[in-house]
Order: sequence, then C-alpha cells, then structure tokens
Amino acid sequence: MARLKFTRPLLHQLSLHYLLIPPVLFAIAAVLVLTIHGDVNAALLYSQCHSRSRLPSVSHIPVLGAPACFLVSVFLFATDSMRGVAQLSVVLAFLWALLTVCRVEAARLCNQRSWSVRFPTLSWLVFNLVSGTFVWDLWIVPAFIKHAKDLRLERAKEEALEGGQGRSDLFDDEERVILERSLTTQAEVYAIPLATAIGFVVPSVMMLRIQTPITVIIWLFFPLWVAAVHGAVRFVAVKLLRQGEPAYLDSHPPSVTLVYALPFIASLLTHAFFIWNLFCYNDSRQMTRMTLKYIAIDFTFIIATVLYWVFVESGIIPAVLMVVFSVFLGPGAALCLTWLIRERAICTFSVEEREDISDEETDSDDSTVHEDTPLLN
Repeated sequence: MARLKFTRPLLHQLSLHYLLIPPVLFAIAAVLVLTIHGDVNAALLYSQCHSRSRLPSVSHIPVLGAPACFLVSVFLFATDSMRGVAQLSVVLAFLWALLTVCRVEAARLCNQRSWSVRFPTLSWLVFNLVSGTFVWDLWIVPAFIKHAKDLRLERAKEEALEGGQGRSDLFDDEERVILERSLTTQAEVYAIPLATAIGFVVPSVMMLRIQTPITVIIWLFFPLWVAAVHGAVRFVAVKLLRQGEPAYLDSHPPSVTLVYALPFIASLLTHAFFIWNLFCYNDSRQMTRMTLKYIAIDFTFIIATVLYWVFVESGIIPAVLMVVFSVFLGPGAALCLTWLIRERAICTFSVEEREDISDEETDSDDSTVHEDTPLLN
C-alpha cells in the first residue's frame, strides 16, 4: 500500500471497506462508554415508565408507552435547570448547523442518485427517536462516504470513456465540478434556512422554555416539520418565483450568508452563554446531571463522527480547523465555517484529479506507436 498523505482526502487513497472501519469503532466505543457510565437512576426511571406511574398520558400508549415515556422524561430532566438549558442549547445549535449542511448536501445535483443522502428525513427521525449517535456511525456518515466513493469511480469511468472517444471541450474540469456540486434549484437557498428555522428552531425554543411532555414530543418529530416546510417553500419558490434553475451556493456570498448565518450566530450566542454559566452555581439535580451526562456522551461521539467525515472527504486541514473553531466559536459555528472550507477543498481535489486523469490519457496517446511513426530516428 502506498504511503498515506493526510493533506489529501482519505477518500482518494483508501478503499471503501477501510474507510468504514472508524465509524464502526466509534459505535463500539459509544456502547462501551455508555455502559461504563451507566447509572442506576436510568434503570429506575425506565421502571417508573414501565409501571405507568410516570407521565400517564405518555406511558399508557400501547407497546411504545414505556420507551416514549423514558425518552420524554430524559429531555424534561435535561431542561430542568439553567445549567441543563445552557448545555442543551449548545447541542441544539450544533444540530441546527448539522441539519443545515445535511440539507445542503441533499440538494446538490451530484447527490440525487443516493436515496439516503437525498432524503435525510428518515435517518434524522431514527436518530432522534431511537439510537442517537449510532445512526451517524452506522448509517448517515457511511452513506455519504459510500456515495462519494461511488461518484469518484463514475467520474473515472466517464473520463476513460471520453478519452477513448475524443474529449469534448464544452466544459473545462472546474466547470464540470461546479455543475455537479450545484444545488438542484436556486429555491433551496430560501427553503433550507426557512425549513430549519421553522421546523427545528421553533420546537427547540418551545422545549427549552415550556417544559411539558407535549413540547418535547413536538421537538422529537422535528425532521417531519423540517421536511414539510422545506417542501412547501421549495414549491412556492419554484412555481411562483421562478427560482428553478440550478445554482452553485458557495460562489454566491449572499446565498451563503442566507443559508449559514442564523445557525452560525446561534452557535456563537449559545457557546458564550454556556461558558458564562460554567462560572455560575450548578443548579442541576441528580436526575438532571444523569441525563446531561448521557446527552454529552452522545453529543461527543456525533462530533467525532462528523469530524472524521470531514477528514475523509477533504483532508486533515479542514478537520483541524473545525477543532480550533469549536473551541473559540462553538461547535455549530465551527461546522458552518468548516463546511465552506470543506467544499472548496473537495472542488480543488476533484479538479486536480480530473486534470491528472486527462494528463495520463494524453501521455498514453502520445506514447502510442502509430502506422506513420518512424522506427528509427
């Protein structure tokens, strides 16, 4: 095996089965850490839900009553103190940024052939309702990596076919990459921020401010609300505003600002609020501390998996920058900035790869012995 160059994406250097090993290891590590930090209070809480003595309106639901009661109770306890609200605000700001970048990737032309990437609602719903970080480790990030690998193989085949048939100069390499990575319609520039703001942020604020089972349940189903608002806004923008043409988001600063500004600002504010709260009295009760511990573990492994995703597709520099930005700006703001850097890196490496393939084909053509080539000089 050739020596790895960490300045270049691992996607260009390793086969798919090697790239999928770390996410699986993250999932195993998450199981171990959650087991080690197990708390008897969690078992007692589930026992109360199973006996229907806690949250009767939820726990009496047939079949799903006990797990639903347990999940709702976790978030009710997590928001039961100012420290909990501060910590959960940072998590929610990061999820807003993560939801935004997933929606951006789902809207790119090059990702339309991957069902898991194009339609993120189901994976996010499972993530929120069932398995947390394990969905990112075993489904979402592997799906993105596999699709990115498939795209590279398809490009190589296309380049080889064009080389054999005579390459068309209608688009140069950079234009082709930009066209592939454009959004399906310009309407996405409006649909994505509105969908995430209305479908995710509004339920999140309700959950933080109004600690009732119904507000938690509404928040748990936020992927459905995001999908509904996104579809409605996209339909209106395409049909009424005639915003149906593809557009490359990252080449238009106003569009970039419109898509990423709100989650970026929210992350800055929640990060500052959390740091300030660290110097205040911790008003969390025992059950709140227990739930916040589990949420923090889950959150840490999600960030680690997303960081690995960035590293695989764009190299070590964007990954290191994401860590640095997270310390000073908060993880959500760091993800927004890193995604712009990641996109530039992906385009640069894709163009270089296309040019390398073209050069190899040119060299191969030049070295071919034709009928008119003299045998001796």
